[in-house]
Amino acid sequence: MARGQSSAARFGSEAASPHSQGKISGDGEMAELVRSHDWSDTPLGAIDDWPETLLSCLNTILASRFPMALAWGREMLQFYNDAYRPLMAEKHPHALGRPAAESWEEAWYIVGPELEAALLRGEATYREKVLIPVRRRGQLRDVYWTYSNSPVYTPSGEIVGVLSACHDITGEILAKRERDTVTAQLNQALEATADAVVSVDRDWRISYVNPVAKHVLANYGDVIGRLLWEVFPHIGFPGSPFVENYRRAMEQGTGGEFEGYYPEPFNVWVDVHVRPTKDGIVIFFRDITGQKETERIARETSARLDAMCNTSLEYMGLVSPEGKLLDCNRASLEFADNTREDLIGKWFWECPWFTHTPGAPEMAREVLARAVSGEHIRFEWPLVRPTGDILVFDFSLSPVRDLDGKVVLLVPEGRDITSLKRAESALKKNEKLAAVGRLAASIAHEINNPLEAVTNLLFLSLESADPGQVHRYIQAAERELRRVSIISNQTLRFHKQSTNPKFVRSDELLRGVIAAYQARIMNAGIHVEERLRAQEPLYCFDGEIRQALNSLIGNAIDAMRSEGGRLLVRSREGTDWRSGHKCLILTIADTGHGISPENRDRIFEPFFTTKGIGGTGLGLWVTQEIAERHQGWLRVRSAETRGQSGAVFNLVLPFDGVARQNAA
Repeated sequence: MARGQSSAARFGSEAASPHSQGKISGDGEMAELVRSHDWSDTPLGAIDDWPETLLSCLNTILASRFPMALAWGREMLQFYNDAYRPLMAEKHPHALGRPAAESWEEAWYIVGPELEAALLRGEATYREKVLIPVRRRGQLRDVYWTYSNSPVYTPSGEIVGVLSACHDITGEILAKRERDTVTAQLNQALEATADAVVSVDRDWRISYVNPVAKHVLANYGDVIGRLLWEVFPHIGFPGSPFVENYRRAMEQGTGGEFEGYYPEPFNVWVDVHVRPTKDGIVIFFRDITGQKETERIARETSARLDAMCNTSLEYMGLVSPEGKLLDCNRASLEFADNTREDLIGKWFWECPWFTHTPGAPEMAREVLARAVSGEHIRFEWPLVRPTGDILVFDFSLSPVRDLDGKVVLLVPEGRDITSLKRAESALKKNEKLAAVGRLAASIAHEINNPLEAVTNLLFLSLESADPGQVHRYIQAAERELRRVSIISNQTLRFHKQSTNPKFVRSDELLRGVIAAYQARIMNAGIHVEERLRAQEPLYCFDGEIRQALNSLIGNAIDAMRSEGGRLLVRSREGTDWRSGHKCLILTIADTGHGISPENRDRIFEPFFTTKGIGGTGLGLWVTQEIAERHQGWLRVRSAETRGQSGAVFNLVLPFDGVARQNAA
């Protein structure tokens, strides 16, 4: 065919019919559009001039319910049916009769070569799930297609067009992709879970096992397709929760959760969840043998703790951070003959341990608030029972924290130390008596010597006839009696226990005690060195401080009684590094044999002594308690090196310690 021929000449002309519109079959929208379209400005011309092959092919696609299109002639003019129309989107109806290259401009680089191959060379194509971007709603969108392109032949074998059958499968692809994503996520979850997962179909055959289940069932080999009761033969015992819950889920569609013991060969406890599905049931199970063992141990531990708490003589309880009593042991109940029902849930400060003691409820509120803030509290507390008896308690309140450090519980503990306090009081009295005994010998020596001198002087006065000599004898006797008076006054001040604190100078305290030991000091060949620099008076219970100094100086003299030595007595003003308060520092040092390390760790224990039957072992214990009562402390240093041996005691006493103690 010559290149200059018209389309009508090329495809052959046919006789025009008076009813040319009837050549287009069908009553669909596209059939009507084809009939009503103005074809005069297209290479095809009037419908009456269309070749029979075109009409036959066109009527075939218009009658089809499958999306089909026809690209006709060298220009590939487009025809399409009603099923194809939605695929055109906004290209419809303008695409009818227009070249395919114009309608599919955005995708022509993909579809063009295949259409041209079919038209020019007769190469048919079939493609599945091909991504071809097309313009829809003004935007280029990804659309997936399954399509075929077939050449259209005339009876003479000439190719005159391309017939395309296609389907938009974007929804199908996206749905499958979403399904695959969900399936992949589900598989990931099933593979990552710590639970063993088994699916069972309605014939009770296992259809799926996850990796954990495969590991658990490794000894059974491949279980897929096998009966559940065959793989788990030991769960069918009478009253088995496995059988009951599995059948209820399978037959009634009701899920279940239970714990069951799986006997031989596993001997394990399992936590089982069974859920019905459309195809059967899904079983989730986890080995909880360790958890069961932990629970058993916890129950036994709780029982032991409960037994310990309820047989203990100490008062114990649990209190919430808000102040509610959560629990208490038997000893606590016996304080006021209560039952647990009487006390549990009460405010801590409203419990009978405090309500009969003036000021105790307020004190309980205060210590509770301090414990909630994280402070560990311990002190002695006298409480009054409903009977009127007063008991002294060593009381503590301890906070319990969670892993984040938050206080979640408070544990009050109280130990009745009434008998212990009485014993301590008796021991202190005994120590005072022992101190009096030790002083008695020193005082006897101190008084005996001047009294003997007075006796001799009076005898000489009676025998002398010289008035001047008699006068001198009487003056000497008066001096000796004055010395006796001084010793007596010092002794009275030492033993007179003041009930109220007062101001006293440190040099008066030290020199008074040294004067009481003057005879022992001289007899032992001890040289006393004083360095008394403190000027500010100390506010204290002077009798107690004298007792403490008596113990320290007496011990120093005892350490040097065999070989003599130096007794260093010093006072100075300083600052207590522990509290920052201004204080008096009294130092008693000796050049005796020193204190061994093993004894140094025990010298403040009651009844510990290195003096054999000559000591009570209470002196330093009481001295330390006196220091603490004055808000102070006692420190010792010692050396046993030959030529440099000795012990140094520092008694640190804040000037306002007693005032602060009374205020508290």
